[in-house]
Amino acid sequence: MNKLIQLIALAGVAAIALVLTSCGCCTGEAKAPPLRALPKFKELPTIDYGNGK
Repeated sequence: MNKLIQLIALAGVAAIALVLTSCGCCTGEAKAPPLRALPKFKELPTIDYGNGK
């Protein structure tokens, strides 16, 4: 029974450590910069090869 309590306590400590470090607020890392806008492409005319002309 003592081993089970130790195992549960260890799993709890690991879960808390994961939650605290996953947000980045406690690690001091800067947030990722926002993504830049995608380039605008010109629309190309479509060619219908099934027309036969």
